[in-house]
Amino acid sequence: MTFSTLLVANRGEIARRIFRGAQAMGIRCVAVYVEDDAEAPFVREADEAVRLSGSYLDGDAILEAARVTGAGAIHPGYGYLSENAGFARAVAAAGIAWVGPSPEAIEKMGDKI
Repeated sequence: MTFSTLLVANRGEIARRIFRGAQAMGIRCVAVYVEDDAEAPFVREADEAVRLSGSYLDGDAILEAARVTGAGAIHPGYGYLSENAGFARAVAAAGIAWVGPSPEAIEKMGDKI
């Protein structure tokens, strides 16, 4: 899995930590954010930022942000879409690398019984 641009589908300190690690490896980072987070540090620390019109759970908008920024990979962080196997599958179907557990692992982890 080789990519030069990583979209982080998360916010706050989670996104900032992922940015630091990726940028240290020479990977360009894209943030997605909602209007209320426009002035947040994670938005400024990304190499590029895309405003979402909806929420951090809008998988279609996040995939579109990856397309328009040329992101070759999406890192979900934790919470939000990181626990959504359908989103992980949609990322792979779009030809974008998923930097997270496989959809099958997500389903197993989500089974609380």
